[in-house]
Amino acid sequence: MGVIRWMCSEGDTQVAWNEADVDSMDRAKEMVERAFTEGRGVFRIGPDGVGERLHAFDPNAREIVVIPQLRGG
Repeated sequence: MGVIRWMCSEGDTQVAWNEADVDSMDRAKEMVERAFTEGRGVFRIGPDGVGERLHAFDPNAREIVVIPQLRGG
């Protein structure tokens, strides 16, 4: 089981998925793909609390954090 934390200016939305539940897996994968399309940062958080940038949905991740697109000034 894993969780996606989608961060935005309005707060933090959490969506869980379970490998045994195809619908929840599809929903989580769609969210991550949407994040990539929107240019957001997508990171897998390891057990040590360190983030690693993802380039595809990882169904084995325990936690995925999606952050807004960073823009330079």
